[in-house]
Amino acid sequence: MKNFALLTLATFAATLATASAQTFTPNLNNVELGLNGGYQQGLSGGITLRAANVAGPVGLRVSADYANVPDSLNDNAAYIPGSNFTVAQRKAAGDKESGSSTTVALDATYDLPSQVPGLNAYVYGGARYNNFNATLDQTSSGSGKVTYTTNQFGLGAGVAAGYAVTGNLSLTGDLGVDYYFPSSFSTNTGGANGTGDTYKRGESGYDDVNTLVNQPTTSVKAKLGLAYRF
Repeated sequence: MKNFALLTLATFAATLATASAQTFTPNLNNVELGLNGGYQQGLSGGITLRAANVAGPVGLRVSADYANVPDSLNDNAAYIPGSNFTVAQRKAAGDKESGSSTTVALDATYDLPSQVPGLNAYVYGGARYNNFNATLDQTSSGSGKVTYTTNQFGLGAGVAAGYAVTGNLSLTGDLGVDYYFPSSFSTNTGGANGTGDTYKRGESGYDDVNTLVNQPTTSVKAKLGLAYRF
């Protein structure tokens, strides 16, 4: 799936670049506010704010996305490091798995010239910050919840396109790939006075928790949405 998405992304970008050979005309008044939904680590929704043509075809984009991540834990791993029971066994006994991811991105954008009326496209790349949470709810067995949290930094790139349906409103599509660097983990057993631990890279217990939690590494994004140009 990831290889197919990467190939699609590369093909889409190459097609836009080679099929668009006209001279680019800067416009310093292009500011877009976008709403989108689709896949990004799970079912995801987000918002973007883009200032195009800040310096010729170069612009800036800020975005924030939230995703529901159902597969946040490794079913074959011990549900608590050192335990003899796996996540799959705990889920079979009635425990619930859940997860979430909040991503903030800052990208430079580069507009691609287009020969198609109403179509605009750009490539982008930049920095990422990702807050990831994975929870095993053991309320049914009387043990409460255990949540594992990571705060990661990463890099990402992609291509986005829009097709104008009115003078200011466009249908949009966005394909991208992000990579996140490994991070330390913190745990919480729930509640304001819940106990927890921190597992830093290289410390005892980190590898066990890293095996348990599906901490994001390479993440493929595919989204559709609307953008309003001011």
